[in-house]
Amino acid sequence: MVVGFATPASAGPPDLEKLHAALLTVEDLPPGYESADEWNDIVDPGAPGPGICRDPVAVGSVVNRPGITAHTSFFGTRNGPLLYEILIAAGPAQAHALVAEVAAAPRRCPVVRLGDLALTVRRTGVPDVGERASAVLIETRTEPPIRTRLIVFAEGGVTAIIMAVGAEDAGLRGMHTIALTAAGKLARTN
Repeated sequence: MVVGFATPASAGPPDLEKLHAALLTVEDLPPGYESADEWNDIVDPGAPGPGICRDPVAVGSVVNRPGITAHTSFFGTRNGPLLYEILIAAGPAQAHALVAEVAAAPRRCPVVRLGDLALTVRRTGVPDVGERASAVLIETRTEPPIRTRLIVFAEGGVTAIIMAVGAEDAGLRGMHTIALTAAGKLARTN
């Protein structure tokens, strides 16, 4: 687990211990996941990041919104996806703005080009989590396709990003289960 700082001057500091305690652990996940702390450095708290229509996969690491950030990562043990959870305490307005950005992506940019790679961005089922939530499926046009399932929800002044990336898909039901667990844990510690 990693906790980074990028606190806005106008906001009071969120409770870092509560944010850290709200992160998922291996015990919270369905069977078949293990810690992947070595992948935590892919998320750079406070770094500028693109919007979802410039780089949809990077939205999972969009922690450039001011706030205190906590994140963790896991591997699916049977060639499963790399799973990230990112919590950003930046206030309700920014939490709702990121949810809206992800919700609008399939309409605003159904295909995104990253060099020679084309990514399709499609709306997918959204679990009933948080005050507001959105979800997309991002897929490469390669064989086999690499899939990124992204669920973003706002709870209080915190944005939660749950992202699974890999050739082996976490599946809609699997992602909903993980998001529901994350939302429950966040609500209990918030």
